[in-house]
Amino acid sequence: MKTKSDAASARAPQEPSDASSDNVPVLGFVRPIAMFAVVAVLVGRAFGSSLRGLAVGLGKHAERLEFLGAMLSQCFLILATIVSLGLVLSALRAPTSWFVRFVCVSFGGLVTLSTLLSMATRVPATSLAATGGIACALALVAAWDTIRTPFARAASIVLGGVALGGVARVVAVTLLTSERMTYGRRVMAQSASTVGLVLDGLAMAVAVGFVASRSRKPSSPATIVALGAALVATRVAMGGAVEDASLVSVLFDRAVRALVVRPEPSVSYAVVTFFAFAAPALAIAVLATPTLTPALSGSIALLLLAHGAPDVPLCALMIAIASIATILASRDHRGVWAAIGRENDARKSAASSSE
Repeated sequence: MKTKSDAASARAPQEPSDASSDNVPVLGFVRPIAMFAVVAVLVGRAFGSSLRGLAVGLGKHAERLEFLGAMLSQCFLILATIVSLGLVLSALRAPTSWFVRFVCVSFGGLVTLSTLLSMATRVPATSLAATGGIACALALVAAWDTIRTPFARAASIVLGGVALGGVARVVAVTLLTSERMTYGRRVMAQSASTVGLVLDGLAMAVAVGFVASRSRKPSSPATIVALGAALVATRVAMGGAVEDASLVSVLFDRAVRALVVRPEPSVSYAVVTFFAFAAPALAIAVLATPTLTPALSGSIALLLLAHGAPDVPLCALMIAIASIATILASRDHRGVWAAIGRENDARKSAASSSE
């Protein structure tokens, strides 16, 4: 017969038995790889080649910065590939449905292998678009799977927004690379790019809400600084098109043209410029904000950096890493409980020391 103590223990809330961060150690590398991605995007993609021919006497400095950007991109590719493979292997034993597990392993593996292949040989634009479509499909499945988890809901919404925007981008690329290019196809491609920009903007808005929710305030200093920096960068870049533009304005104008993919959306160029600078700024804000789930903040940062460019190999790899990491982190209930316990212990120790 059961005793009263046994009955009480049966009624007591039990600790979740899902996979913990100890069982998925690769989740601890998601946030660091996102930090590295910020540096690789800003130096390698935006400003790495923007100094070339900017002014007399900057030739050597431009070559060094361009070489540094290329090295950072290659290092990020190697590290991101290792993290992606680790996440794919972890998904094999994750407590998920067979469908989600199959999508993580097959789609994640395809994106990783395609990215490695694209860095070794020249890949046609259609193949790059197909890889981007696979990464977006993986992100949509991840968003559908994790939307019911409260602490992963923000990441899942960002996943869905970036994935749908990526699908619009893939449609635009497919229309542009068709054999018979007509005016109607060009307009349709530009319209699809505009839809993708709107969806990316919604994902950025959710990221702003995510950062604000961590500080329990309507607005946080991190988001104010990020959006303010994006506005200032936009103002500086807009002055780079005039004849008597300063060197800084020309530099930022070249950087935004490197970040914006073609075809450009049919909206104001100032809006496009702001979105291009806001994405890395918000990614830095997300990474700088303390959170109980660092893997989810790293996933959101990777998605912000990869928005609107799933056909770029490194961006497709970022989307794949963020998708699988969100699926695994949404089941890491023990890790969340452990983080809450550590935070409570820190608050108690701080209160006792103040007394």
